[in-house]
Amino acid sequence: MTVPLKRFEHGGDVYAHAGVIDFSASINPLGMPPKAADALCSHLADYEAYPDIECRALANALADALDVPARNIVCTAGASDLIARICSVVKPERALVTAPCFSGYEQALEQVGAHIMRHRLRDEEDFALTERVLSEELLSTSGDGQATGPSRTVLFLCNPNNPTGSTVDAALIERVVAEASDRHIVVVMDECFLEFTGEPSSTRLCAQYPDLIIMRAFTKMYAMAGLRLGYGICSDESLISGLKAAGQPWAVSTPAQVAGVAALSQEGWIEQSRAYVDRERAVLQEALSACGMRVIPSQANYLLFQCHHDLYEPLLQRGLLIRRCQNFQELDDSWYRIAVRTTQENQTLMAALKEVCR
Repeated sequence: MTVPLKRFEHGGDVYAHAGVIDFSASINPLGMPPKAADALCSHLADYEAYPDIECRALANALADALDVPARNIVCTAGASDLIARICSVVKPERALVTAPCFSGYEQALEQVGAHIMRHRLRDEEDFALTERVLSEELLSTSGDGQATGPSRTVLFLCNPNNPTGSTVDAALIERVVAEASDRHIVVVMDECFLEFTGEPSSTRLCAQYPDLIIMRAFTKMYAMAGLRLGYGICSDESLISGLKAAGQPWAVSTPAQVAGVAALSQEGWIEQSRAYVDRERAVLQEALSACGMRVIPSQANYLLFQCHHDLYEPLLQRGLLIRRCQNFQELDDSWYRIAVRTTQENQTLMAALKEVCR
């Protein structure tokens, strides 16, 4: 059944709330890698020319870092650009998304007129993706070769899920991808937050399953939201070619390409960031629980929690911007999401929460 999409809302609108500490967008609290910042400044002379339309240096750096062929990589102006390109190229008649999940998938699917179906994650299971997804119509119908075709159906999954922060079991992912492949369904696996978790990437499945597209971005781990840099990985040459052609010319700026290459060369950045986030997330989770809130277990750099008191406005008045989650399917206005930020900022939030919840 198709259900009207709730109003689109995204975190990070600091421009409407000057001077706030932004807990609404889940960006690495350590900021941009020093090598990336240095590279942005040292390559100023290069910005006079048009960007490399093929993103050669960046694609090669990603290929080395991820152990995938450079020809299987498409670089984009952020993950949202890639989502739009996928919908434009695949032109799905039908699509399956989970709920709750990032609303950007449905926004892009609506633009191409796709019939959207939702696999509803259960509150009592902490909104985790389970084997129930295999019973969904798109995945349970007989694979008799009469599917609507490789360009007509798409499945969006997010690992870890946004807004819950929970990861998906690797064995379940492979089962879903295999079932989808049998039915010529394009699977888009959003791994934009995966580097914070330490869980394995599904890139290992790309060679075996050409209908699988892995989606990643430099936005979160490398704190480059303003530079707009993402990429996709897929072993289907025609699909990759289509995704490259679907974007605007020079969609990825030279500063973004330069910063991306440099960020990948920052040794130990992912491990350092992950350790910091793990430590701070545990402190935040304990503080939220101590305030009587229900917290969904997370492996990412954010926490989804439920509170039946209004928190958004009282915290905003104290200079703290959090994410309201009522526009996520299956969530109401009692749900909020906060990013894991620096120790001092997290302490400021915890003190404000104790004051608001007294």
